[in-house]
Amino acid sequence: MADGYEIDLDRAPQILANLKNAHDSIVEIQAEARQLARYSLRGTDGVSRHASAELQRFATNPESGSLFEAITAYMTALKDQIHALEDNLARYQDLEELNQIKATPIN
Repeated sequence: MADGYEIDLDRAPQILANLKNAHDSIVEIQAEARQLARYSLRGTDGVSRHASAELQRFATNPESGSLFEAITAYMTALKDQIHALEDNLARYQDLEELNQIKATPIN
């Protein structure tokens, strides 16, 4: 197949389960990124304050290509892939049912 990919239909349910598990894991990592943004170093000196600000910026600032933004983009891509696979699998199953009906001999 030149413009796409093929999926072993017998493995499709496992592939979907794996994608959903990956999505759930990413949700947990996203929660950790949010916590990282709230993390504050204990020191009161300028270096500690600067390090805390940089850590928070790295974790969640959308303008800096943050960890949170990267995780969100990955989650969206996973969700899109899950929905596309589910839709394609449903269409394939519908076509298979239609083909079975057409292939049934009429007596």
